[in-house]
Amino acid sequence: MKMKKAAAMCLAAAMAASMLGGSAVTVMAEEARVLTLAQHNSKESTNGQATQIFVDYVNDHSDTIQIEPYYNGELGGIQEAVEGVVMGTIDITHSSFAQLSSLYQDMEIFSIPYLVKNGEDNKKLMDMENNPVLSEILENFQAASGLTCFGTSASYEARQLTCNFEVKTPDDLAGHKIRSITNDVYTLAVEGLGGTPVPIDWTETPTALSTGTVEGQENPYSTLVSYQLWDCQKYVMETNHIYDSSVGIVSNSLWESLSEEDQQVLKDAQKAMADWSYNTQKDNQEEYRQTCMDNGMTIITAEDGLDIDAFKSRTDELKSKKYEKYQDYFTRLDEYLGY
Repeated sequence: MKMKKAAAMCLAAAMAASMLGGSAVTVMAEEARVLTLAQHNSKESTNGQATQIFVDYVNDHSDTIQIEPYYNGELGGIQEAVEGVVMGTIDITHSSFAQLSSLYQDMEIFSIPYLVKNGEDNKKLMDMENNPVLSEILENFQAASGLTCFGTSASYEARQLTCNFEVKTPDDLAGHKIRSITNDVYTLAVEGLGGTPVPIDWTETPTALSTGTVEGQENPYSTLVSYQLWDCQKYVMETNHIYDSSVGIVSNSLWESLSEEDQQVLKDAQKAMADWSYNTQKDNQEEYRQTCMDNGMTIITAEDGLDIDAFKSRTDELKSKKYEKYQDYFTRLDEYLGY
């Protein structure tokens, strides 16, 4: 009798999945739903571990929704994951603001180089309840994109430039190909540092560095450690040019189909993930730096002659030309941050 009941439930689940026409939402039982989540990083990386915090929180706190994560870009790269959420083939992903600018351009503001001065200010920047500029842009994003942002995460650590040669000024990087995220804001960041941006998805970047397709890249220390980039990069320049933030997104239709309780579970899971990620980066920043040095990387700072003002000045010049339309936002954010 139990076997017949189990078989019937499996058949019902299969029929429900078929009726959904390949939707990423799969009915596993009478009430439970499994939502797919795409993460382009490895499960072992800091970003992957943060994602698992989110997954475990939801799975431990809800009987009606469960998260099934896919790591290592198994469901596609950064942009493919966003497109999957839009099309409904993926239920949830976490994306940088700049990567969402193809759906609503003003989102890229929060990935602009040299927008904040430190990790504490970046956390304040990502306060959805108290930052009026953030709230305004997210509301407009939701209306334009058909996606709901259920929470944000702020990075404590900044992105740093790495190369196989020493760089102290933008002129030192002239003519050198540097990997960038496949987005205008990140290519501008590389141009501001003095290099020639080559947009490559992260899943292909270690190979591109090893083969010499590109000569450098830019990422925070936690990523350098997670992917052991000392195997193909020898210098870290502490340019501190971008403090990343990410957004948890689902489609509006999926969000509206969830109960208020499950919506709150996703929000709470996002907060648990954001707190873990921020605190882990903060607590381990010096250890990350030391690990890089222990494995042969040389770190170049302002004390070593790294001309931060030159990098910032060049970047600001490019920003003023390309992003003049955002000046009102920049002014409002400076006021909010107390700059």
